Amino acid sequence: MLRQAPARPEQSSLPNNLTVFINRALRDAALSERPNDAIDTLASALATLAALARMEGRRHVA
Repeated sequence: MLRQAPARPEQSSLPNNLTVFINRALRDAALSERPNDAIDTLASALATLAALARMEGRRHVA
């Protein structure tokens, strides 16, 4: 079985569920029928990732 190497070293630090989330958002955007739908899909994914990052930051501060 072939091992899948990350394109960039920092990708390996992402938990698997985040990688799946990002890949799904990119796939959904790529398959969107209209450019604005793709932008909305990616904006929503970025907003979710930002919220997760804020929650993670608060967890380390507290």
